[in-house]
Amino acid sequence: MKFTLTLLLLCLPAAAWAKANGLASNGCSGCHGGGATHPVTITSSNPAPNPGQAVTLTITLQGGGSGGLYLHSGVGTFANLSGATRLFLGEPVHASPRPGSGGQVVFQVQWTAPTAAGGTDFEAWTVLGNGNNSSSGDSTGYTRINLVWGCAGIPVYGDLDQDGWGAADRGTTRRCTAVPGWADKLGDCNDNDDRVNPSAIEACNGKDENCNGQLDEGLTMTTTWPDADKDGFGAINGAPATGCSSASRASNNQDCNDADPKMRPGATEICNAFDDDCDSMVDEGVKIRCGVGWCARYGPTCNPALCMPGEPIVETCNYFDDDCDGVDDNGITCPGGEECLLGQCVPRGTQPDAGLPLQPDGGTAAPPVKSGCASAPGSFALLALLAAARRRRRRLS
Repeated sequence: MKFTLTLLLLCLPAAAWAKANGLASNGCSGCHGGGATHPVTITSSNPAPNPGQAVTLTITLQGGGSGGLYLHSGVGTFANLSGATRLFLGEPVHASPRPGSGGQVVFQVQWTAPTAAGGTDFEAWTVLGNGNNSSSGDSTGYTRINLVWGCAGIPVYGDLDQDGWGAADRGTTRRCTAVPGWADKLGDCNDNDDRVNPSAIEACNGKDENCNGQLDEGLTMTTTWPDADKDGFGAINGAPATGCSSASRASNNQDCNDADPKMRPGATEICNAFDDDCDSMVDEGVKIRCGVGWCARYGPTCNPALCMPGEPIVETCNYFDDDCDGVDDNGITCPGGEECLLGQCVPRGTQPDAGLPLQPDGGTAAPPVKSGCASAPGSFALLALLAAARRRRRRLS
């Protein structure tokens, strides 16, 4: 799977607008910062739990002041151990600003591993307010640890193009086995192209396909074919030639349409009445999709006349298009005069902060700690709301 780290800019509302339980109101009225970043650690009461076993996670913020927390895993089940934290969309945030003692702020939560062996990475985003009632001097922190259960664990490396080879700059973690988005082999020199890795066959195109630092080695007298669309596959009916003189030639003649780089062996077949993967079959194994939102359905074939959308249902506040009109959460009335925001009923007037990007799945390097926008610790719940809503929207789509 692609890795599910969430990179969040720690944008918190000023103390005048923050609620003690972490739900932000009226947006960021001032960016707090100026303080040095503080160290954060996460420790587990059992570094190698069994499947289904519960462990205690201790998150320690080093520094004075009151602290706030948002802890993310993506798998397993969290539970509160004290009144210092609460669960927001299943993940721990502070219940109120946590006073420090002895230069530390400490949170503890319980986490139960899934019943099947696996691995995960825990991420903690934290903030320490210095209590000066102004937007200066506050600090932020971030850390990540790995935990595996039910196995010894092996090192795996970020594999964005999922060609089975990881790249050094994609970071590393541990899992029981290599999974999509992670590879147990390191050495990919271009993790954006699944045709480039140490096991690839060098093609006559002026590139280093096999990541050995050489271009077109051993292909000087190789027979090549025209590759007009430069997809690495030569035209079936193209004229062969000997040598390696042009990047517009390939070491094979397997391309059934050399004018379209999307049509080549290994390409994904889609409903378009073309042989996308050059296997002499058209639209095999694919189905047409019709309808939007809840009504989206697949037909039995690529024939649009055989695809029947589902029936709409009543629109609810869930960041999804239930009534199939192409709009999420329109016309929703929340109880108590609240409004529907990102799939949650929240107090009217709540505004999400702009610019809260998620770290792409498959990324592993720790995100840089952002020192801007770090005010009262009670706003981490809004960060959790934004992250969870975006993750839920990806799953539904």
